[in-house]
Amino acid sequence: MLGDLSPVALVLIDARRRILEANPAAESLLKMSRRALAGRPMSEVIYHDSPIFELIDRADRQSGDIMAPGTPIAGPGMHNGIICDIRIRSADDGTFVLALAETPSRESSDSVAGAAGFGRILGHEVKNPLAGIIGAAQLLERQGQADQSELLDIIKDEARRIERLVNRLSAFELFSAPRMQAFNIHALLDKIIAAERAAIGANVSFNREFDPSLPDVIGDADHLQQAFQNIVRNAAEAAIDNGSHGSVTIRTSYAAGLSMKQARRGAGLRKAMMVSIEDDGQGISRERQATIFDVFQSSKSGARGLGLSIVSEVVAAHGGQIRVDSEPGATRFTVLLPLGDGVDHG
Repeated sequence: MLGDLSPVALVLIDARRRILEANPAAESLLKMSRRALAGRPMSEVIYHDSPIFELIDRADRQSGDIMAPGTPIAGPGMHNGIICDIRIRSADDGTFVLALAETPSRESSDSVAGAAGFGRILGHEVKNPLAGIIGAAQLLERQGQADQSELLDIIKDEARRIERLVNRLSAFELFSAPRMQAFNIHALLDKIIAAERAAIGANVSFNREFDPSLPDVIGDADHLQQAFQNIVRNAAEAAIDNGSHGSVTIRTSYAAGLSMKQARRGAGLRKAMMVSIEDDGQGISRERQATIFDVFQSSKSGARGLGLSIVSEVVAAHGGQIRVDSEPGATRFTVLLPLGDGVDHG
């Protein structure tokens, strides 16, 4: 039987999203007996608009496990809904094993209501102004002022990226569940540099030292852009913190002698690439370096300290690593990421 002794709820479903088998923990979680669950469509057990169905579809499209902590689920037998940490594994025969563990929470029902309400706010209060921003940029572009075209492109690209992130967050899709596809890391970094030049102005020099021989990265371009943009923005602000002109240098290269396992892409080891972002600001104390990636750690006035914790989560979800080295006049954030297909190692 399917994990009878497991404390985690396990559900086996077929390609048509029908339940084939469930263990005792799943009976308890879903409030239905095994006999009642067997042969029943998932949509009759968990409401069809649950994020779990999008996660199953994604598991069908890509190899490796899909993980989504803190995901709300609700169904006819679950009166108030629950928050679950979910792991989905696909098999060669078209079936899927769903592992669901209730996320520890003092008030799960309040968490679900809060998450749903937050999603509605994102969907309406943020997306509508973004549509106005994109429309205004397109209107200005049609007026044909050539010297503004680059800035208008930045406005449109950034607004559309925020819209994509809002759509994903309002569907409870977290940074720990990236959508993996191939993309050019240098094109992504160039977008970030262009946006930061527009935001920071002429007080910071951005220097590019890219290795053109690097292949595509397999990852979530939106998530990694968010991560690298956080680092670059922090570096730029640190570089001009003392009121003088500063510089930020962004480098890419192979990580010589290092092999990494790529998230959700099988067990083989792959060569790794390195992205380093260095500023010439005042530096970060040794004490702060030890906690800089923790939630709510920030030295900025009025900041909530979420940026670098998100960076750490995004990098970890891609099977990567991040570190910081700092001394007065030189702070360097280094991100290591496994490379994509065609660069297997070992």
